[in-house]
Amino acid sequence: MSLYYVSVDAIALTAATAKTVLEIATPSTADIRILEWWMDFDGVTASAVPVKVEMGRFSAAVTTATSITPAKLINTASPASGCTVKHTTSTEGAGTVSDLTINRRISPTTGFHYVAPLGNEMYVALSTFWRMRITAAAGVNVTVGVIWNE
Repeated sequence: MSLYYVSVDAIALTAATAKTVLEIATPSTADIRILEWWMDFDGVTASAVPVKVEMGRFSAAVTTATSITPAKLINTASPASGCTVKHTTSTEGAGTVSDLTINRRISPTTGFHYVAPLGNEMYVALSTFWRMRITAAAGVNVTVGVIWNE
């Protein structure tokens, strides 16, 4: 299995508006396992309302987002990723939260980095969607990333 990642800096979040900041669509030929994911906010008010983060499988793809090419992690001789990756929706897309979603509330002055325990990575099946959707109470920027294998 090969390792891939994407990271996007300074995505602007609008107050009280859900926004998908990352989405991975798996191909019909390979599943993936999410190994790590992170986000860092640039807020300056420590008493601000925490940011809601939903991370997991969704039932449909977003359509109004920018495509990004996954980078190879460690082994540059690996084949290109078969996944389609998008970031920064302009309009929140279709799709509901699926059976496995992690919800977090994170201070807008900090961040969160999750590393899955070895052998317990989040499985994303063929032809499905993994998404990170964020809703901030106040306008703030976020830097996000994910590492997976396929």
